[in-house]
Amino acid sequence: MNQPKIDYPCEWEYRIIGLDEEELRKIASEIFRTKQYTLSFSNISKKGKYISLSLKTIVATEKERNDIYTFLRKAPAIKSIV
Repeated sequence: MNQPKIDYPCEWEYRIIGLDEEELRKIASEIFRTKQYTLSFSNISKKGKYISLSLKTIVATEKERNDIYTFLRKAPAIKSIV
């Protein structure tokens, strides 16, 4: 299967899902201490248990994009990344 061609640098969006919006926002600020990003409400689950936020930033390389994903995935408060 061929991967799509991504031209870097580019804006990339990570949809992060967790139980606590405040915790998700805290994780983003810790990971992106000096890097610009935007974080906005995206959705809440039907039963109100999970919340998702849209995290957007400029990534310069595939490695940077994957490293950010890895940092987010390791955060205990983040239950899923889309």
